[in-house]
Amino acid sequence: MNINKDEMKKIKPYLYLATYTVLLIFAIIAIPNFLSFLKRLVQLFMPLLYAIGIAFVLNIPLRIFEKYLKKWIKEKSWFHNKIRGISVTLTLIFAAAVLYILFSIVAPQIGSSLQLLLQNGTNYIMSILNNFNKVLEFFNLEQLNINLDSNSINQFITQMGWNWETIVKNMGDWAIGTGTSIINNALAFTTELANWFTGFMLSLYLLSSKEKFIRQSRKIIVSIFGYKWSLKIFEVGAKSNRIFNSFISGQLVEACILGTIYFIVLNLLNFPFAMLISCVIAITSIVPMFGAMFGMAFGCLLILAVRPLIDIVWFIIVFQAVQTFEGNVIYPRVVGNSVGLPGIWVLLSIIVLGSIWGLFGMLIAVPFTAVTYNLLSELVNYRLKKQKLLVTTDSVYPEDEQKIEE
Repeated sequence: MNINKDEMKKIKPYLYLATYTVLLIFAIIAIPNFLSFLKRLVQLFMPLLYAIGIAFVLNIPLRIFEKYLKKWIKEKSWFHNKIRGISVTLTLIFAAAVLYILFSIVAPQIGSSLQLLLQNGTNYIMSILNNFNKVLEFFNLEQLNINLDSNSINQFITQMGWNWETIVKNMGDWAIGTGTSIINNALAFTTELANWFTGFMLSLYLLSSKEKFIRQSRKIIVSIFGYKWSLKIFEVGAKSNRIFNSFISGQLVEACILGTIYFIVLNLLNFPFAMLISCVIAITSIVPMFGAMFGMAFGCLLILAVRPLIDIVWFIIVFQAVQTFEGNVIYPRVVGNSVGLPGIWVLLSIIVLGSIWGLFGMLIAVPFTAVTYNLLSELVNYRLKKQKLLVTTDSVYPEDEQKIEE
């Protein structure tokens, strides 16, 4: 049966609709199996993913060492061919020095603070509850006061209809379950540690021959996508590398500066646990927006255990003052505007990717969303320019190409 062009035009939309419907049904049915396969595939290549992440971070000081070595070593010198090996060695020494400083200077002070917290845990809990009761009294809510003594505990247990035999049995069951969980977590930790060690060793190979691996990857991309699309892929890759590199290096440097400032300020103002609070704020500040707030909450909890409520108020004031100084003076100079992402998208990216991938998602949320945002912006502007349309806040109207470019 012959179908003319007019009939084909009428049939085409229905064919497209039927095709999309079949593909959608297939995707809905197959997506659980696909996600399960993808999860197993990611677990299988986890050491390689760790290696890429470690190499990406270590590549930041590596490029600095290479830059200066190329200035100092002459091209005809025997050492010129060994610049990469020397740079990798210097990078490992630098990383080891940073870890040594953390574990030899910072770790003992953090350990002593944690030991003090554990030794006086009961007193700190009572201090926190007393401060909480004072807050209730301030708002005339004395009936909600918390009193921890043996009589009140026994009375609470009786009112709940519990008995000590049930409590002891439940605690025993909990202990058995906890022991099993600890064993499983220990095995998972061992596997994770092996993945990290394997990833570290692989990262050394990636750093030593990164040009070779990049060239091989580019060959594969060109052979699959062709010349035109490969150029676009390389352009996106270069932009992504610039954004991720600027963000990660800037955040790490900014975290170190911020931790140092907090340590100096908290010590000068004689706040307790200055080192522990400063380290927590520095580490958590790597995650934009939410990280520093978590560090502040952690600091408030520690100070509340040993100081009156007024010191919490002063700590929050000091925290906000340092954060304001950091946001307006340090951050623009260290991280800059390389990410180029509006604040609303920063917030949404951290929430969405954090809920999907946890802490890892929160760490990569900003640069990942920045790359996506830039690509979508280019696509939208290209489409508008192609259609010769100008979009303003109030209207949309045709415009010549010259005016759109302006």
